[in-house]
Formats: sequence, C-alpha cells, structure tokens
Amino acid sequence: MANDVTPRNSSLFDMTPFDFLGNAGRNFLDGFKENLVKTDIFETEENYTVEAELPGIPKENIQVDYTNGVLTIEGAHQTETEKKDDKGTVVRSERSYNSVKRQFMIDNVKEEDIKAAYQDGILKITLPKAQVKVEHKKAIPIE
Repeated sequence: MANDVTPRNSSLFDMTPFDFLGNAGRNFLDGFKENLVKTDIFETEENYTVEAELPGIPKENIQVDYTNGVLTIEGAHQTETEKKDDKGTVVRSERSYNSVKRQFMIDNVKEEDIKAAYQDGILKITLPKAQVKVEHKKAIPIE
C-alpha cells in the first residue's frame, strides 16, 4: 500500500494546528500568486525603465498612469469558451475574467516625457529623470 505525499508550502495554513479546508484553502490562495505582474525596473543616469510582463492581455486593455510620483499599471483579460455537440446543444460554457494591477513609487520624473510601448506581452515604460535641483546650503547664525 502506497502513501500519498502532499507537498506542504510554507504558508499561513501551515501555522495552524487544524486544517479545516484541506488543500482547498491552499489551492485557492496559491492562485493569487499567478495574478501578479512580473516586473523589472532599471535605472540609468538619464531615466528609469520599467518592463512588465502582461502576456495574453490585449494592448487596448492596458492602462498606465503616473500620478504624484506613483506609476500604476493595470490590465484585464476576458475569455469565453463554448462547446456544442453535433445537434448544436451547448455542452459546456466557460467564462473567465482576470485583472492585474501594480503600483511603484518612482520620484524625480519628467511626467510629460514618459513613453510606453507594448510588444510580445512585454510592456516597456521609459520614465526620463527630471533635472535634480541643486540645493544651496546656507548656514544661519544663531543669535
């Protein structure tokens, strides 16, 4: 007789002595990990570059916003599948809707020069750096 081995991930459920939901709770929460936008941010002397993976999301369903030093990337994807038998009767109909959103605080940006391009599931945003203001320091004598 063989024993089934259930892999255990380090999660909130592993800290509880009772597992009322079994793997259902673990599987439910693990699905949220896939919803994250995988992102790389690079910095050069001239600008910041953000590369976000949004595979399968049409360009028209992606919104990019920069407000008060916060870059927001949002995307949504909806699918509908319908299977019919030989008589045209619906055997199975499925719908799904997925949305993702990430925000990054990036200061010192020339807002009017931000550019974005989307190709092959990769969103590339270039945020040119604003001129750094030179701070003039003045010693103030105390009387």
